[in-house]
Amino acid sequence: MKRILTLLMILSCYGFSSTYAQNISITGTVKDGTGLTLPGVSVQVKNSTQGSAADANGNYSISAPANATLVFSFIGFKTLEEPVNNRQTINVTLTEDNTTLNDVIVIGYGSQAKKDITTAVTSISADEIQNQPVTNPLQAIQGKAAGVQITSQSGKPGSGVAVSIRGNTSITASNSPLYVIDGITSRDASFLNPNDIETITVLKDASAAAIYGSSGANGVILITTKKGKLAGRPQIALNAFTGISNLWQKQDVLDRDQYLDLMTELGYTDLGDENRDWQDETFGTGVQQNYQLSVSGATNTGGNYYISGGYLQDKGIVAPAVLNRYTLNFNGSQSATDWLRFTANLAVTRSNSVDVSDNAGVARGGTILSALTTPPTIGIFEEDGIRYTQNPYKGGWENPIANAFAAENSTKNTRFLGAFSAEVDFTKDLSFKSSISINKSKNDYDYWIDPFSTNYGRTQEGVARTNHTDDQVWLNENLLNYNKNFGDHAFTATAGMTLQESDWKYRNTEVTRFLGEDGELLEEGTSVVPTLPQRAQWSKRSYLARVTYNYLGKYLLSSNFRADGSSRFAPDQRYGYFPSVSAGWRISSEDFMSNAENLDDLKLRASWGQVGNDEGIGDYAYLALYNLTTQGSYSFAQLANPDLTWEKTTQSNLGLDLTMFDGRLAFTADAYIKKTDNLLVNVQLPPSSGFPSQALNVGSMENKGFEFLLSTRNIQRDKFTWSSDINLSINKNKVTSLGSSTESLDFGGIYERTSVIKIEPGRPLGSFYGYVFEGVNPETGDAVYKDIDGVDGITPDDRTYIGSAQPKFTYGFNNTLTYNNWGLSLFFQGVQGNDMFNASRIDLESMNDSKNQSSAVLDRWKKPGDITNIPGAKLSNTDNTLTSSRFVENGSYLRLKTATLSYNFGDSFLAKTKLSKFMVYATGYNLLTVTNYTGFDPEVNQYGANGPSMGVDYGTYPQSRTFMIGINVGF
Repeated sequence: MKRILTLLMILSCYGFSSTYAQNISITGTVKDGTGLTLPGVSVQVKNSTQGSAADANGNYSISAPANATLVFSFIGFKTLEEPVNNRQTINVTLTEDNTTLNDVIVIGYGSQAKKDITTAVTSISADEIQNQPVTNPLQAIQGKAAGVQITSQSGKPGSGVAVSIRGNTSITASNSPLYVIDGITSRDASFLNPNDIETITVLKDASAAAIYGSSGANGVILITTKKGKLAGRPQIALNAFTGISNLWQKQDVLDRDQYLDLMTELGYTDLGDENRDWQDETFGTGVQQNYQLSVSGATNTGGNYYISGGYLQDKGIVAPAVLNRYTLNFNGSQSATDWLRFTANLAVTRSNSVDVSDNAGVARGGTILSALTTPPTIGIFEEDGIRYTQNPYKGGWENPIANAFAAENSTKNTRFLGAFSAEVDFTKDLSFKSSISINKSKNDYDYWIDPFSTNYGRTQEGVARTNHTDDQVWLNENLLNYNKNFGDHAFTATAGMTLQESDWKYRNTEVTRFLGEDGELLEEGTSVVPTLPQRAQWSKRSYLARVTYNYLGKYLLSSNFRADGSSRFAPDQRYGYFPSVSAGWRISSEDFMSNAENLDDLKLRASWGQVGNDEGIGDYAYLALYNLTTQGSYSFAQLANPDLTWEKTTQSNLGLDLTMFDGRLAFTADAYIKKTDNLLVNVQLPPSSGFPSQALNVGSMENKGFEFLLSTRNIQRDKFTWSSDINLSINKNKVTSLGSSTESLDFGGIYERTSVIKIEPGRPLGSFYGYVFEGVNPETGDAVYKDIDGVDGITPDDRTYIGSAQPKFTYGFNNTLTYNNWGLSLFFQGVQGNDMFNASRIDLESMNDSKNQSSAVLDRWKKPGDITNIPGAKLSNTDNTLTSSRFVENGSYLRLKTATLSYNFGDSFLAKTKLSKFMVYATGYNLLTVTNYTGFDPEVNQYGANGPSMGVDYGTYPQSRTFMIGINVGF
């Protein structure tokens, strides 16, 4: 018996040792096709639960049977199976997956594979942003993201853009999205260097944006800047371009003889004998140049870095407008241990700009409109060579050169963004990240006009103005993340708390009277305008949570919740609660779709969510406020409203994602309904109240729309490729209620006329309101307006709705072609079905004073019996130019926004020069515009394109046509 037991023990030990001996230790390195190591690659023993992952340097180790197969997988790369065959060192190279389904998309507080996204999200890569002559990176994505309308406010260097995501949700509160720049929140992104950006991701529906709560009411734009990549040595890149710009079209105005003929008709004499084209004097050639140098790489201790410096100069087509901007950007990360990582981000921008006045009627000054209305019969200077000329019969109406050059009008801005974070891995599934960031802006404005050269300066005996703004926002975020995969299930959870606080300070000074008793120029003015410094603060505390679940890769679920507490509301109304849920069904993974040929992926998405808005009404709107006067007393300034609460937007979305033919065709469609309740509106109060307005929750608004995106790789050959991207967006906006006490709201004031925009239930924002122009009375030459109220004569009740600035749809179309080393990109962008109110024509076709006029007035009524649509010339008559349908025009346009021809030098040249990249290119911007709009530019807006006063053009600085050449060099 003992012998049998001994034999059994020996056999058991032998069997155990034999089994153990089959497992061997395997190590290796994982790289991509370019030779760069890949961190985080999953290494799995096939048909087992045993696995490992590559470290920060792409190295891995795993224990596996000698006859096993290792499975290497990583997002964006094809899965690789490698037999062990008794090897102890296995180095592998992963190839990129041609399909974009595995692309990683940045979402709020994390990232997700594109194939698993269940919300409406659009991502734009660096290739679509760079090498464009824009000062604002958002201009570079105009027309490239369905549902995102980006409109230039003005063509002036450094001017802002209006961004609307799926229509406007508010009337007087903010309609601008939130920008999150490497985790740092901001209400502006214009200061970034486009060449520093890696991706721009737009969170469009409420379910995607709800994780940001109140801050994401108008959508969220996530901007990720470039990071260092693992490489054997530092990578150096140089991007540079230079170019020129000019006015793409002139306006037809009266020449000298035509002007004198009109003035004689009006009874003017002694108008001068010059013959000057003021548009030629005002508009010139702009110059753009941009230089950026970056260094990136990695350390041997698990860190990476990216450092860049840039300089941009944009001289406008109207001198002396110019923008000079200097940028410095740093991104770095370092692994202290296997479980602790540190990350730091830094962006510093310094800009100096000189402004030129626009967006103003002639009577209030404005270089652009003055270039059209200044008499061609006068020169730039009076005979003394010091004083600028002005309209001889309209005192104070300066010529455009005086408007542009007489005043020194400059702004200096310094912007600092900085963030530091630490992330701890408690286990391979559980991690915690804490970050602190600051967004600080300092703005200094200086204005000086001498007491000699202009009428305004002489009246005030010189004017000096300054204002200084300091704005600082700090944010602390603390996030706990859990990721767990088990069998066919994948689960993630995020929970966190954020604290945010803002401190805004403003002070200004104004001094006049710089002339002494003998007319000499004094160093300091003798009259100081009383002013008081201003300060405002707000703070927020937020709690957030997100859960995602994935079963078999075909049933997807995500849910967000956020609670925001804002100091802008009374304590009882302070918190708003914003939930969301989304789901996805990968239909293509079902068994009944197994025989579907050429189908790569088919996914149905649905989402619902709520977000809030607390902006645009001031930081103390719920309080009763008093103003401190310069005499030291107090005046009652604002009524209290303790019931003021969150503006809330509820959005539902249904989407479809389709990919076919090995990724050569990708199609996305979305339909949405977005409803906003408790609108935050600064309501105009009756004069008897003693207050101009009060912030109230009144009414509601609705947006409905469809979005379509089609991407195709039309031709794929060894030497020739052609790909296309088309997007189309349809949005219908409507105000559904203004509450019980407010019938309508007026916006879009026109100088010496009634407002042109009225907001009331059942109508969209940007609804033009005025008289209906029916032509000219052939007997009197007076304008004829439609009689609506039945009362004799024209009364205010004869006004009605005469147009809408809301487009029927917007679209973009991009084509990219390559042949050998040559590349050609053509991008078209357009807006269709919107109206523009051309307020400039009120001054250009009034014929009631001594301003120069549009050549359209050559067809004016002159004698009884004349049949025309242009009224007669009548001195001091404004009835012929009332706010009416006469000045409403079709604002639709199609633009060849960019055209780029490039050449990439091949491997043989690069090997000789020891460069990693060398590309030269030529780009045209705003090359061609097809439109029926008669103004300078169908895109610009006097009041802004994402508010109730959209669609008004009143002497706005036009965009220019730009031609440039550039290089991209890698070392």
